[in-house]
Amino acid sequence: MSKILVTGSGAGLGAALVTVLRGQGHDVVEYDIKHGHDVRDPVVLLEDLDILINCAGINRINWLKDVSEHEWDAVMDTNVKGIFLMAQECRYLLSKSHGTILNIVSNAAHMPMRCSAAYNASKGAALILTKQLARELASDGITVFSVSPNKLHGTEMSDSIDEQVVATRGWTKEQAQAYQMQSLLAGAETPVIEVAEFIAYLLSRKERHRYLTGCDLQYGA
Repeated sequence: MSKILVTGSGAGLGAALVTVLRGQGHDVVEYDIKHGHDVRDPVVLLEDLDILINCAGINRINWLKDVSEHEWDAVMDTNVKGIFLMAQECRYLLSKSHGTILNIVSNAAHMPMRCSAAYNASKGAALILTKQLARELASDGITVFSVSPNKLHGTEMSDSIDEQVVATRGWTKEQAQAYQMQSLLAGAETPVIEVAEFIAYLLSRKERHRYLTGCDLQYGA
């Protein structure tokens, strides 16, 4: 079994990953701002590590003209710089184990959305950073790839997005949900446990994801 560090482990997909991976017998280290662990200033006190999952992320919904520099920086610092700094912090341990970095990106990296300039830009940057890290760290034997889920059901971030969309656009919650459902080809938001189980399957053996290095897997369109 593997030693796995999961950022953003306090809620949503991160929490689901912790549950599923521990259920498979892995030694999972939780790393979350709620417990004083900040990806923007990381300190990882471990002796060994096989897999780093960068799942920490925040979102701010606002019209372009109203986006403040503070909002922009907060999203970029967590969603992009956090991945970069965690990769730096864990590189030595992962090079010893010939380990893996999995970045949770988003379908926002692949399509523009209104009122989402900071978030979409951060996820686009996270996507190209994944590809860059794959090349930079290949000589250390580290595999780097990403998974881009669509809108997940019932997470704190999804609920927050719904509330921000309603407030920003002046819609009812029902109008916002109907609008968002139009873009989901499966006809429903993705259950977070399904994504977690898919990721756990890929990570269960190195052979299942080794040749995904530099790739991004879209989970839902």
